[in-house]
Amino acid sequence: MQSTRADGTVLKDSVKSGIVAGQAAAWAIFGLFLSVDATLLTPPGTFYKMIGMAFGQGPGTDVYAGFLLHMVTATVIGIVYMVISNSVRPLYIGSVFKGLATGTMTGVAVWAVLFIPLHFGVMLPMLQGVAADPSSPNYQLANNLVALNQTILAGALALHILFGGVLGFCGRLATSSGEVLEARK
Repeated sequence: MQSTRADGTVLKDSVKSGIVAGQAAAWAIFGLFLSVDATLLTPPGTFYKMIGMAFGQGPGTDVYAGFLLHMVTATVIGIVYMVISNSVRPLYIGSVFKGLATGTMTGVAVWAVLFIPLHFGVMLPMLQGVAADPSSPNYQLANNLVALNQTILAGALALHILFGGVLGFCGRLATSSGEVLEARK
């Protein structure tokens, strides 16, 4: 088992596999964001645009900045997930079921600990501010998103669960390949 090795390769392997698992999970939900935009009748990339706007980006860079921040966040989550799962024996991903379970729990935890505070503390106040200014180019979009608040919360939970499931599945693939390599030594 990877977690029994005493040298520094466990951390290094965990970081590598965490990067891959986090990115795989982020890309898995990327297309769903576009589907959500179409379903909610918002422009493609609205999720990323809102992230960029919250961090003070202008109209030319907000979608790109939001996309980059989302991908970096997913990568960090993947690294933390793999480091913990490879370091804490009861959380070691020894089966697909355990990967899906721990990944899903991670997705829900990220929704509760990261998404909810950012949503209510940063995003919603920003959108309400834009919705209060009829001269803003994003006035109508902000009004629509404020009105869809409950739908966004529920949808975000579903997307975080999916993200976590993919994260856990990819984490299991990484740990099983590590077990094969360890068995060959």
